[in-house]
Amino acid sequence: MKHLYALLLTLFVYPHTGRAQFLDSLGIEEDEKPFELSGGVDVYYAYDFSEPIGQERLFTTQAFRHNGFNLNWGFLQATYATDKVRATFALQTGTYVQANYAAEPNELTRLIGQANAGVRLAEGVWLDMGILPSHIGYENTFSLNNEIYTRALMAENSPYYETGAQLTAELSDVVTVQFLVLNGWQIIQETNEAKSLGFGISYTPTEALTLSYNNYYGNEAPEGTEAKRRFFHDFYASYAASERFNLAGSVDYGRQELWDSEEQGTWYAAMLLARYRLSERFALAGRVEHYNDEDQLIVSTGTALGFQTSSASLNLDYIPAPNFLWRMEARGYDAQDRVFTGEEGRDDKNLLLVTSFALKF
Repeated sequence: MKHLYALLLTLFVYPHTGRAQFLDSLGIEEDEKPFELSGGVDVYYAYDFSEPIGQERLFTTQAFRHNGFNLNWGFLQATYATDKVRATFALQTGTYVQANYAAEPNELTRLIGQANAGVRLAEGVWLDMGILPSHIGYENTFSLNNEIYTRALMAENSPYYETGAQLTAELSDVVTVQFLVLNGWQIIQETNEAKSLGFGISYTPTEALTLSYNNYYGNEAPEGTEAKRRFFHDFYASYAASERFNLAGSVDYGRQELWDSEEQGTWYAAMLLARYRLSERFALAGRVEHYNDEDQLIVSTGTALGFQTSSASLNLDYIPAPNFLWRMEARGYDAQDRVFTGEEGRDDKNLLLVTSFALKF
């Protein structure tokens, strides 16, 4: 950490002419560049045809607000990495943060996207601790890293972030495993005395193919109430058929005691997507999915059939630069119950139109 503070002073306080001498005094070669500053901005306009009350869209954290220009996610991230230690600290804001971190009791904590430090225990073995990106799922937080602007329902209803300790081991050039001890299911501040466990294994036999299995086990009941144990499985595969065309598919399955009884309930989800780069500047992507939570363990609707919803998306990208995407997406929903509530009442179908600019630097 001494080096991290010193490097921050070098970047923002010391004049450029003294940079090399200052780094040399710390025993750091300038070309090692252990410290990096990066960030991203994702702004959007979304129109939800259910016209949600209060403009806040249901069952999502991405493109959270209807009929307005908004910042979905903005982040500024500092990373420090050598061959022995590493650390990441990121600040964030936007409607994604407003939606996804609403349950965090500390408002300042919600502004932290990542805060973790790690040490190398052996060749290819790292132990990291703090606020970490989730080990679960194919799609992740930042739009530019995904094929389609909005996230699948399975991504929106599984963790984007986790807090705890993570042991990562590269067993070979093609196999990596992770073991985690966590505060819980997408929380920063602990809500009970129990700790949760996670495991992941990734197999990459070629540069084109990745297979990954991840799981989670923990008690999700608040302190002082009867334990509700959750056991969740996630599997995904991605395949780059060519430089222009890639495919991905994912399946989730979870079990937990029902919130109002000791009986076991389940939920499951499946997703398939494809992206084709039409030219250097244009790409087309599509996704179909189904999410089934009849027992309302993850998504509460207050309806008889719970959240049993299918969705299909079509996404067009304009790529003026490698780190910039102008995205346009149309997404339709079809549910078993009338779960989409808006100014005109309740409906079992919905349509979303959204466009966004996303840039990473």
